Amino acid sequence: MPDSSYFIRKLESTDSVQRFKAGKESFVPLKTFLKKQAKQFQQSNLAQTYVAVTSEKIVIGYITLTCSEIDLKEGYELSDCITANNYEFLPAVKIARLAVDSRYRKNGIGVNLLEYAVAIIKDKVAENVGCRFVVTDAKTEAIGFYKNQGFTLLDSEDNGTIEHHLMFLDLTALR
Repeated sequence: MPDSSYFIRKLESTDSVQRFKAGKESFVPLKTFLKKQAKQFQQSNLAQTYVAVTSEKIVIGYITLTCSEIDLKEGYELSDCITANNYEFLPAVKIARLAVDSRYRKNGIGVNLLEYAVAIIKDKVAENVGCRFVVTDAKTEAIGFYKNQGFTLLDSEDNGTIEHHLMFLDLTALR
């Protein structure tokens, strides 16, 4: 296995993304986004990508964040702000993509990227804009990972029948 020392920061234009290995076929879109779109999305301010990089600036994992919203009318009530329950959608930040190079998996990189992103959301977004939730559309094989990090599977009729399952994290639970 390659050296697994790394640090996390925002994606830079000079980062090497071409050697990123997706592994399973279902992860290929994650590799494609990193190689072909992540830098452009970042420059256009559509999404921000944070990377785990080696000292040689080789990307071994990444997480992409963008603005979103969540519809919680199907069973999750806010007890600390009852009037918010009247709104159809509530503000959220979406984890649009999270991937670790297949050669570096099982080293805690995904957990570290997720914790880094949640810290940014809590400290920068929620404190300055107002945002209570982190959401993601989890692949079936990633549900366990997100549950272990405190995410909840949205309890809705459609959620169990789709390829990607909506999961959320209530930031107030982290206080």
